[in-house]
Amino acid sequence: MKLYRHSCEFNKSEDDAEKTNLVWQASNFKHLKLKLFMMKGFEEEYKVMNYIRLIMERAVCLKRIELPAKIQCNKCTTISPRFPVDEASKHRIREQLRHGLSSSADIIIG
Repeated sequence: MKLYRHSCEFNKSEDDAEKTNLVWQASNFKHLKLKLFMMKGFEEEYKVMNYIRLIMERAVCLKRIELPAKIQCNKCTTISPRFPVDEASKHRIREQLRHGLSSSADIIIG
């Protein structure tokens, strides 16, 4: 599964959907086939970290999480200032993602 997060002004559309605060209770659904999750445009923020943790919890066969630094955009060369660049930050993020979970997925940052 690939998820692409990018806030480049060139990719914004006037028809973008209005954001809402949708709240719902998650079921006990487990995904049995997802082995690789890649998020381009990773930023260290609460909602993104929670989303990745939810995937780690639900995808019981997950082997690898990739959070690449570069975004392939023809219009810009953006790398978020919230993307971890030093090894200490990357280690801290890995620990935060794994905290309290039994997932053994490799987490590749950068």
